[in-house]
Amino acid sequence: MASPKTLSSFPTPTIPTLDISPFLSNNASSADLQPLIDGVSSACHNYGFFYLVGHGIPLQDQEKALQCAKRFFELSMEERMEVWIRKSVGMSFRGYEPPGGQRHGRGLLPDAKEAFIFGAEISPDHPDSGTFSMGPNQWPKSIPDEDFRILLMNYQAKMVGLVKELLKILARGLPAEWKCPPDVFEAAAASNPVIPVRLLHYAPQTVKDERQFGEPNTEGLEVFYPRTESWIPVPVKENSLVINIGDVMQKWTGGYYRSARHRVVTSTSRHRYSVPFFLNGDLKLRFRALDGSGEEIAIGEHIRNRVMETVGIAVQAHAQIPERDFTP
Repeated sequence: MASPKTLSSFPTPTIPTLDISPFLSNNASSADLQPLIDGVSSACHNYGFFYLVGHGIPLQDQEKALQCAKRFFELSMEERMEVWIRKSVGMSFRGYEPPGGQRHGRGLLPDAKEAFIFGAEISPDHPDSGTFSMGPNQWPKSIPDEDFRILLMNYQAKMVGLVKELLKILARGLPAEWKCPPDVFEAAAASNPVIPVRLLHYAPQTVKDERQFGEPNTEGLEVFYPRTESWIPVPVKENSLVINIGDVMQKWTGGYYRSARHRVVTSTSRHRYSVPFFLNGDLKLRFRALDGSGEEIAIGEHIRNRVMETVGIAVQAHAQIPERDFTP
């Protein structure tokens, strides 16, 4: 009789790397695509995270986005505060968020990172302008459009296209007994989806505090793995994107796809920059868990509930360039 495994007997987990290029080629057979679909489904079910390669986003575009982040956070505090998030229209949450804007649990310290947030361009006279996560962007006047706004909006557009393809793969990876159509998630991105991008900066932290999600042993992005009650490092992989499932997708799938707790452990000597893209989706779209559990809710309502908990912006799906460390 086999004895149950202890936590220490599990193999050391790692975040899988998956190649989406066969799916994007449009000429692969169903049999050729099944390993990718199964891999994405397994990664999202077990870890809530995976690396994506073969995604078609040029490395040059990724590096330009990271350099935009670096350039913004090198502005003076006075210049950054010209686009302070509290100056944005209504509840649109656009602009600069100083450090300490989010807290992820009672007894934990606020996030040490700072952020610059932009989304789809919404005109001030749009009927939804000023509602949650909807409104005109705020752009720093001290950086020319061609060196910042245009580069970032082009990057955002490419990410929207990629994440729409990921939604198709996620749908195909659901349990067969649910009998979900292959387009079950596509309505979320079909009409005026909320698509925020956050430029993030983690300044060096000379003192590490256990209230920042526990006392870390490493630096960089880490994902919590409940099976072993441990943090899995997610180191940089060149020309990959880090994909993670967010809270709405977890609720939509009744927990089958997992929104994983994660953290960034900051360096004591290096600056860290990242540019996560979020597909929040159509905030007015109502959904119910595909396994039949729970009550129907609008995407926007669910995200607002999460905002009340973290004083930040929750996500449906998130694709992120691997962060870079810079020595000042």
